[in-house]
Amino acid sequence: MKKTILSVLGIGVLFVAAWSLLSCGGDTKNGSVKDEEKSENPSLNISIFLDLSDRLVRNMQPNQTYRDTAIVGMVCDYFKTATLGPQILKSENKIKVFFYPTPSCASIATVAKGLSVDVGALKGVERRKAVEGLKSQFQENLAHIYDQTVNAKNWIGCDIWDFFSSKKVDAQCVKKDARNILIILSDGYIFQANNKIKEGNAYSYILPETLQNPQSSLIARRTDVPLDNLEVLVLEVNPYQPQHRDKMVQVMTDWFQAMGVKNVVISETDANLDNTETIIKNFLN
Repeated sequence: MKKTILSVLGIGVLFVAAWSLLSCGGDTKNGSVKDEEKSENPSLNISIFLDLSDRLVRNMQPNQTYRDTAIVGMVCDYFKTATLGPQILKSENKIKVFFYPTPSCASIATVAKGLSVDVGALKGVERRKAVEGLKSQFQENLAHIYDQTVNAKNWIGCDIWDFFSSKKVDAQCVKKDARNILIILSDGYIFQANNKIKEGNAYSYILPETLQNPQSSLIARRTDVPLDNLEVLVLEVNPYQPQHRDKMVQVMTDWFQAMGVKNVVISETDANLDNTETIIKNFLN
């Protein structure tokens, strides 16, 4: 009788153990699927906005052309690392360099067309070839555009204020279900003659005279559609007067935050490009 009871108990223990293993196995399987889903990063949508103003001829070493092309190269390296590998087969990653307003020079506009790669629009081996040749293509094209701009002394500039205020940023730099990153290379002086607006202590521009006003700010035209799905990194901030640096950074930071940008970093960069690379890596990673 005791042996029978023990046998029954043994079978019960084995049943419970087996059920536990199956249950745990099922949970693990389900959990692994969830983990895989969580581990799938959103596609990258990187935009680099360049300021073609007279900052290109400011006296600095290394010069602005070298700095800008080096920075673009660093971002291309990040994009390449994030895109190459088995994941490239399903990648929807995009990267582009652009100017606003668009250069009127036909030759510059033609070269600028080669400053964009949309991996999702490519097929087969074209994907890998485009990503692997990305850095050299972008840097060569930019060097050509910068040389033409400097030689012509035709300062296209960049209208950062209108780009955000008119919501062009939404159409050009924001993609649904993607990690949207906008990197702006500018000395920090925001100005466009056609959009020179003043409302009390708020302006549509940043100039040395506005930075002297401790109450000055940038007009935040858009607050209805927050840009909470856009990350912004501003590099090469370089005011003529060092004592204006903190004010310049604060004005821009407040402006981006007023428009709902949650992740914004505005940084001065120096001649040591290793330091610049550290800033970029910390932001992107």
